[in-house]
Amino acid sequence: GVDNISGGTKPTAWNSECGGSFGHELIFSRTLEMEMDQQTSFETVKNARGGTQIHKHWYPGYGSYWDELKQSIASRSGWKGFIWHQGTQEAWTQEDTSLTYLANLTGLIQQVRVEMFDASEAGAWQCKEEIPVVVVQIGYWPQIARAQRVREAQAQYCVEDSRAELVTTYDLSRFYHFDAPSFLIGGHRIAQAYQRALLASVTCPSTAPTPNPTPCAGVSLNVDVLTDNYPGETSWTLTNNC
Repeated sequence: GVDNISGGTKPTAWNSECGGSFGHELIFSRTLEMEMDQQTSFETVKNARGGTQIHKHWYPGYGSYWDELKQSIASRSGWKGFIWHQGTQEAWTQEDTSLTYLANLTGLIQQVRVEMFDASEAGAWQCKEEIPVVVVQIGYWPQIARAQRVREAQAQYCVEDSRAELVTTYDLSRFYHFDAPSFLIGGHRIAQAYQRALLASVTCPSTAPTPNPTPCAGVSLNVDVLTDNYPGETSWTLTNNC
Protein backbone atom coordinates (compact mmCIF):
# COMPACT_ATOMS: atom_id res chain seq x y z
CA GLY A 1 0.00 0.00 0.00
CA VAL A 2 0.93 3.63 -0.21
CA ASP A 3 0.87 5.70 2.94
CA ASN A 4 -0.85 8.93 2.03
CA ILE A 5 -1.01 11.68 4.64
CA SER A 6 -4.48 12.65 3.46
CA GLY A 7 -5.97 9.21 3.03
CA GLY A 8 -4.13 6.55 5.01
CA THR A 9 -2.95 3.26 3.55
CA LYS A 10 -4.27 2.41 0.08
CA PRO A 11 -3.76 -0.54 -2.26
CA THR A 12 -1.13 0.05 -4.92
CA ALA A 13 -3.35 0.04 -7.99
CA TRP A 14 -4.04 2.39 -10.88
CA ASN A 15 -7.43 3.32 -9.45
CA SER A 16 -6.41 3.60 -5.79
CA GLU A 17 -6.84 7.38 -6.01
CA CYS A 18 -9.97 7.21 -8.17
CA GLY A 19 -7.81 7.35 -11.26
CA GLY A 20 -5.78 10.28 -9.93
CA SER A 21 -2.04 10.80 -9.96
CA PHE A 22 0.57 8.17 -9.19
CA GLY A 23 4.34 7.97 -9.06
CA HIS A 24 7.09 5.37 -9.32
CA GLU A 25 5.47 3.33 -6.57
CA LEU A 26 2.77 1.88 -8.83
CA ILE A 27 4.96 -0.20 -11.15
CA PHE A 28 7.72 -0.55 -8.57
CA SER A 29 5.34 -2.38 -6.27
CA ARG A 30 3.72 -4.36 -9.07
CA THR A 31 7.10 -5.49 -10.42
CA LEU A 32 8.21 -6.71 -7.01
CA GLU A 33 4.87 -8.46 -6.54
CA MET A 34 5.27 -10.32 -9.83
CA GLU A 35 8.91 -11.25 -9.34
CA MET A 36 8.86 -12.13 -5.65
CA ASP A 37 7.00 -14.86 -3.81
CA GLN A 38 3.31 -14.24 -4.47
CA GLN A 39 2.57 -15.11 -0.86
CA THR A 40 4.81 -12.33 0.43
CA SER A 41 3.00 -9.14 1.34
CA PHE A 42 4.81 -5.84 1.64
CA GLU A 43 4.08 -2.17 2.07
CA THR A 44 5.48 0.73 0.08
CA VAL A 45 5.65 3.82 2.28
CA LYS A 46 5.85 7.09 0.38
CA ASN A 47 7.04 10.32 1.94
CA ALA A 48 7.03 12.94 -0.78
CA ARG A 49 7.23 16.71 -1.07
CA GLY A 50 7.78 18.70 -4.23
CA GLY A 51 10.44 21.35 -4.77
CA THR A 52 12.80 20.40 -1.95
CA GLN A 53 16.52 20.52 -1.18
CA ILE A 54 18.28 18.06 1.08
CA HIS A 55 19.96 20.53 3.41
CA LYS A 56 16.87 22.70 3.87
CA HIS A 57 14.10 20.11 3.99
CA TRP A 58 15.42 16.58 4.64
CA TYR A 59 18.76 16.70 6.41
CA PRO A 60 18.69 14.85 9.77
CA GLY A 61 18.09 17.12 12.72
CA TYR A 62 17.79 20.18 10.53
CA GLY A 63 15.48 19.77 7.54
CA SER A 64 11.87 20.86 7.94
CA TYR A 65 10.56 17.43 6.83
CA TRP A 66 13.11 15.29 8.64
CA ASP A 67 11.01 14.73 11.76
CA GLU A 68 8.08 13.61 9.62
CA LEU A 69 10.28 11.11 7.78
CA LYS A 70 11.86 9.90 11.02
CA GLN A 71 8.47 9.37 12.64
CA SER A 72 7.24 7.48 9.59
CA ILE A 73 10.20 5.11 9.88
CA ALA A 74 9.74 4.66 13.63
CA SER A 75 6.03 3.84 13.18
CA ARG A 76 6.82 0.56 11.39
CA SER A 77 9.20 -2.36 11.56
CA GLY A 78 10.56 -4.75 8.96
CA TRP A 79 12.15 -2.16 6.72
CA LYS A 80 13.70 -3.62 3.57
CA GLY A 81 15.16 -0.64 1.75
CA PHE A 82 15.16 3.06 0.94
CA ILE A 83 14.53 4.80 -2.39
CA TRP A 84 15.53 8.41 -2.95
CA HIS A 85 14.37 10.60 -5.85
CA GLN A 86 15.15 14.31 -5.53
CA GLY A 87 17.63 16.86 -6.76
CA THR A 88 16.39 19.29 -9.39
CA GLN A 89 15.79 22.08 -6.88
CA GLU A 90 19.48 22.01 -5.91
CA ALA A 91 20.06 23.75 -9.26
CA TRP A 92 18.04 26.85 -8.42
CA THR A 93 19.11 27.88 -4.93
CA GLN A 94 20.94 31.15 -4.32
CA GLU A 95 23.70 29.14 -2.66
CA ASP A 96 25.11 26.51 -5.01
CA THR A 97 24.09 23.40 -3.06
CA SER A 98 25.12 21.14 -5.92
CA LEU A 99 28.66 21.51 -4.57
CA THR A 100 27.67 19.92 -1.26
CA TYR A 101 25.07 17.52 -2.61
CA LEU A 102 27.20 14.38 -2.22
CA ALA A 103 27.96 15.14 1.42
CA ASN A 104 24.31 15.96 2.15
CA LEU A 105 23.07 12.83 0.39
CA THR A 106 25.60 10.69 2.24
CA GLY A 107 24.57 12.12 5.62
CA LEU A 108 20.88 11.69 4.88
CA ILE A 109 21.11 8.06 3.76
CA GLN A 110 23.43 7.18 6.62
CA GLN A 111 20.90 8.41 9.18
CA VAL A 112 17.91 6.88 7.37
CA ARG A 113 19.68 3.53 7.56
CA VAL A 114 20.26 4.07 11.27
CA GLU A 115 16.57 4.78 11.83
CA MET A 116 15.48 1.78 9.74
CA PHE A 117 17.96 -0.51 11.47
CA ASP A 118 16.76 0.60 14.91
CA ALA A 119 13.10 0.17 13.91
CA SER A 120 13.58 -3.32 12.48
CA GLU A 121 13.27 -6.58 14.35
CA ALA A 122 16.39 -7.87 16.07
CA GLY A 123 18.45 -9.91 13.63
CA ALA A 124 16.76 -8.54 10.51
CA TRP A 125 20.03 -6.91 9.49
CA GLN A 126 23.55 -7.57 10.69
CA CYS A 127 24.39 -3.90 10.28
CA LYS A 128 22.76 -0.79 8.89
CA GLU A 129 25.02 -0.89 5.84
CA GLU A 130 23.13 -3.97 4.64
CA ILE A 131 19.94 -2.01 4.05
CA PRO A 132 19.68 -1.53 0.26
CA VAL A 133 19.34 1.93 -1.23
CA VAL A 134 18.22 3.05 -4.68
CA VAL A 135 19.02 6.57 -5.86
CA VAL A 136 16.95 7.82 -8.80
CA GLN A 137 19.11 10.21 -10.77
CA ILE A 138 17.46 13.43 -11.89
CA GLY A 139 16.38 13.35 -15.51
CA TYR A 140 17.04 15.35 -18.65
CA TRP A 141 15.81 18.64 -17.20
CA PRO A 142 17.36 21.01 -16.31
CA GLN A 143 20.29 21.31 -18.69
CA ILE A 144 22.62 23.43 -16.56
CA ALA A 145 25.94 22.84 -14.84
CA ARG A 146 24.51 22.63 -11.33
CA ALA A 147 22.10 19.88 -12.32
CA GLN A 148 24.91 17.94 -13.93
CA ARG A 149 26.92 18.15 -10.71
CA VAL A 150 23.94 16.70 -8.86
CA ARG A 151 23.73 13.84 -11.37
CA GLU A 152 27.43 13.15 -10.93
CA ALA A 153 27.14 13.24 -7.14
CA GLN A 154 24.24 10.77 -7.22
CA ALA A 155 26.24 8.43 -9.45
CA GLN A 156 29.33 8.75 -7.28
CA TYR A 157 27.41 7.87 -4.14
CA CYS A 158 26.20 4.65 -5.73
CA VAL A 159 29.72 3.75 -6.86
CA GLU A 160 31.06 4.20 -3.34
CA ASP A 161 28.24 2.35 -1.53
CA SER A 162 28.17 -1.38 -2.24
CA ARG A 163 24.45 -1.68 -1.52
CA ALA A 164 23.33 1.38 -3.43
CA GLU A 165 22.10 1.28 -7.02
CA LEU A 166 21.60 4.16 -9.43
CA VAL A 167 18.54 4.45 -11.66
CA THR A 168 18.96 6.74 -14.65
CA THR A 169 16.04 8.70 -16.07
CA TYR A 170 17.88 10.92 -18.54
CA ASP A 171 16.23 9.16 -21.49
CA LEU A 172 12.69 9.65 -20.20
CA SER A 173 10.55 12.80 -20.14
CA ARG A 174 12.30 15.97 -21.27
CA PHE A 175 9.99 18.19 -19.25
CA TYR A 176 10.45 19.38 -15.69
CA HIS A 177 7.72 16.95 -14.56
CA PHE A 178 7.66 13.27 -15.46
CA ASP A 179 4.79 12.11 -17.63
CA ALA A 180 2.88 8.87 -16.99
CA PRO A 181 5.10 6.63 -19.20
CA SER A 182 8.18 7.95 -17.39
CA PHE A 183 6.75 6.94 -14.03
CA LEU A 184 5.82 3.49 -15.34
CA ILE A 185 9.27 2.87 -16.83
CA GLY A 186 10.99 4.43 -13.84
CA GLY A 187 9.09 2.25 -11.38
CA HIS A 188 10.19 -0.89 -13.22
CA ARG A 189 13.81 0.27 -13.25
CA ILE A 190 13.70 1.02 -9.53
CA ALA A 191 12.38 -2.46 -8.77
CA GLN A 192 15.17 -4.04 -10.82
CA ALA A 193 17.78 -1.84 -9.14
CA TYR A 194 16.40 -2.65 -5.70
CA GLN A 195 16.76 -6.37 -6.28
CA ARG A 196 20.36 -5.90 -7.44
CA ALA A 197 21.16 -3.85 -4.34
CA LEU A 198 19.52 -6.44 -2.11
CA LEU A 199 21.78 -9.18 -3.50
CA ALA A 200 25.00 -7.15 -3.51
CA SER A 201 27.74 -8.22 -1.14
CA VAL A 202 28.54 -5.93 1.76
CA THR A 203 31.03 -6.08 4.60
CA CYS A 204 29.73 -4.87 7.93
CA PRO A 205 32.11 -2.62 9.87
CA SER A 206 34.02 -4.25 12.67
CA THR A 207 32.39 -3.94 16.07
CA ALA A 208 35.70 -4.30 17.88
CA PRO A 209 36.38 -1.34 20.17
CA THR A 210 38.79 1.24 18.84
CA PRO A 211 42.01 1.11 20.86
CA ASN A 212 43.05 4.21 22.69
CA PRO A 213 45.73 6.18 20.90
CA THR A 214 49.29 5.78 22.12
CA PRO A 215 50.03 8.73 24.37
CA CYS A 216 52.60 11.14 23.08
CA ALA A 217 55.81 10.93 25.07
CA GLY A 218 56.89 14.42 24.24
CA VAL A 219 56.58 17.29 21.84
CA SER A 220 59.37 19.08 20.11
CA LEU A 221 58.66 21.91 17.73
CA ASN A 222 61.58 23.48 15.95
CA VAL A 223 61.00 26.54 13.84
CA ASP A 224 63.77 27.93 11.69
CA VAL A 225 62.93 31.29 10.20
CA LEU A 226 65.15 33.09 7.76
CA THR A 227 63.79 36.41 6.70
CA ASP A 228 65.28 38.68 4.09
CA ASN A 229 64.25 40.17 0.79
CA TYR A 230 64.96 37.03 -1.21
CA PRO A 231 62.01 34.61 -1.16
CA GLY A 232 64.17 31.81 -2.55
CA GLU A 233 66.37 31.98 0.57
CA THR A 234 63.49 32.16 3.03
CA SER A 235 62.26 28.88 4.51
CA TRP A 236 60.00 27.61 7.27
CA THR A 237 60.70 24.19 8.71
CA LEU A 238 58.19 22.66 11.14
CA THR A 239 59.31 19.43 12.76
CA ASN A 240 57.06 17.40 15.06
CA ASN A 241 59.08 14.76 16.86
CA CYS A 242 56.13 13.36 18.80
